[in-house]
Amino acid sequence: MNTKVIAILVGAIAVGAIVLATGALSIPPTSPSTPARAAIYTENINSTSTVFQNSTQVNVDLFNDGNGTAILRAYYVADSGGNEYSLTNWNGPSVAPNSLMTTTFSIGSSCAQCTLHGSAFTFTSGYQYTIKVVTGRGNIFTFTVTQPSGHHYSILLQVGFGSVAE
Repeated sequence: MNTKVIAILVGAIAVGAIVLATGALSIPPTSPSTPARAAIYTENINSTSTVFQNSTQVNVDLFNDGNGTAILRAYYVADSGGNEYSLTNWNGPSVAPNSLMTTTFSIGSSCAQCTLHGSAFTFTSGYQYTIKVVTGRGNIFTFTVTQPSGHHYSILLQVGFGSVAE
């Protein structure tokens, strides 16, 4: 090999080593300060009350006690037999931090866009149903709602003492 070529290679390697050692090729930071940490937002949805509108709709008050707005994107309603209605392309409400939002969950004939897995069902008095909501961040929150029993009983008790004379 030619001594000129060797000298050029040695010189290039030496210059490269000096550049790396001094940090001349490093990219300067965009800010002289340490970059701020990304904010961490949490959403925490709880149900506070339930009102059944009819056999295919239930209103649930949802409270977000997290520090980030929860945007509801899907829901699933299941009965105790494992049958389930799902609405996975839902444009649900946004629940701001420390806010309450009444949300209607529909099934059956009240939800033409819902997908049924299993057998059809309606909300029936005395039975429990599980509702799962999925947020835009992918968090899943689960609630159990119970259709109150429509049966009300009263007992009339009459007690008499002594005898009745005629």
